Amino acid sequence: MRKIFPLCAIGAAMLAALATGCNEQSKKGLEFFVVEGGGTYRLFNSAREFGTDEDITFTDSVSIMLPNALFENDVRPLYDSILKVAFDTVGTDYDGIVAKYMTRTIEQLGYNFERVDSVNPGTEADGFNTVSGTLVNLTPDLLVYSVSTSDYQPRAAHGLTTTYYINYDIRGGRVLSFNDLFDAGRADSLAAAIQTQADALEQVIGPTTIASLPAGNNFMLSPGGEIVFVYQPYEVASYAQGAIRISFYPYELVEYMTPFAIKYFNLSDLN
Repeated sequence: MRKIFPLCAIGAAMLAALATGCNEQSKKGLEFFVVEGGGTYRLFNSAREFGTDEDITFTDSVSIMLPNALFENDVRPLYDSILKVAFDTVGTDYDGIVAKYMTRTIEQLGYNFERVDSVNPGTEADGFNTVSGTLVNLTPDLLVYSVSTSDYQPRAAHGLTTTYYINYDIRGGRVLSFNDLFDAGRADSLAAAIQTQADALEQVIGPTTIASLPAGNNFMLSPGGEIVFVYQPYEVASYAQGAIRISFYPYELVEYMTPFAIKYFNLSDLN
C-alpha cells in the first residue's frame, strides 16, 4: 500500500537558503518522507447501469509528503494538519489512514468491489480519485504546503480538483491558522474586500460572486509576500474559471488583522 522515501533535500536552492544541514545525526534539519498507495478496483454489477460489456473500474492513488524533522520544532502540528486536510483524520498510523481513506472512497460509489491488478491493456479506468501533498513555498521563515484532491466519477462530464494550503511559521514553530491572522468579527467585511479586489480583476479572472470567506478559510502566503485567498472551482465562479485566487499585500488588510498578525507582518506602524 505504500512506498516511503526519506527526503533530506527538498531542493538544493531551498536548503542553501535555509543555511542548515539535514542528516541522520541531527534532527535540526528539514526532512520529509513520502507515503504512497494506490489500487484499481472493479465495481461489481456496474456494467448494466453504465451500458458496458464489462463492469467498470475505478483507481485510487495517494502520494503525500509528511514531516520527519522540522529543524528544532515539533513535527506534530504540521503532521496532524496535513493528515486532517488530506484525510479528515489524524494519527500515527499513516499507512492505515491511507488504506481507510481509499476504502471509504470506493465504498461511497455504492458498489461491491474487488481489487484488480490493472485495467485491460490500452484502456484507462472509468473513474479515479487522487490525493497529493507537497511543498509549494519554502523560505527561512515560512513553509507552505498544499494538499490537492482530484476526483472523476465514472462517466461524469468532468472531474474536479481542489487544493487547500497549510502555512507553517518556521521561526515560531506553529501552523498559521486563519484565526491567528484575521479578526473573526470582521469576516463579512473581509469577504467584501475580497469581492472588491475580484471585481477589479474581472477582465482577467471573469465574474465572481463572493459573499463569504473561502471554504475552510483557505489561504496561502506566496513567495512574493502576498496573502492569497483561494476559492475552489464552482465555489464563487463557473467551473471553466477554475480556482479563483485573490491576492493582497499584508498592509492592504491591516484593518482586518489580529494583533498577532500585525506583529508577524511587521505592520505596527500602520495600525
